[in-house]
Amino acid sequence: MSSISFIINKILEITIALLDYVLLFMIFLLTYIVLARYFFSWGNIAYQELVMYCHATIFMLGISYTLKEGSHVSIDIFSKKYSKSLKIKINLLLNIIFLIPISLFFIYISLDMVMNSWAIHEGSSEAGGLDFVYLLKSLIPLTGVLIFLTGLNKIILGFSELGK
Repeated sequence: MSSISFIINKILEITIALLDYVLLFMIFLLTYIVLARYFFSWGNIAYQELVMYCHATIFMLGISYTLKEGSHVSIDIFSKKYSKSLKIKINLLLNIIFLIPISLFFIYISLDMVMNSWAIHEGSSEAGGLDFVYLLKSLIPLTGVLIFLTGLNKIILGFSELGK
């Protein structure tokens, strides 16, 4: 495995380790919100939005790890009959033609929106909500970067498997 592939794998492993903690925090926070509402008739918009932020973070940043592990949805109606070499070639072609350009498109299309959001420190439209919408929007290009790195890693690994 090349050093670039090793670095990409480390980045993805660190990302998923951080997401484990975010998920644990989200579960505890959601439990607290439900119990506080049920027993004390108390609610807090900021806490509810924080659960939404945690969920969005887990979903957006978890996409690349799911792709890396091959746990994403795929349709193998035709490819189950193909040889391993042909599957690798098809995956390489699809990663180069679709995955890399789409990840770059995510980055490109979201940067202007994210920069504008950061410029005004965009906050929640709800009274009492969190004033960190700009951080939430920053997940979009970050997801694009992680998908790009995952695609690059898959391409590197695909070429190394073809060379064997």
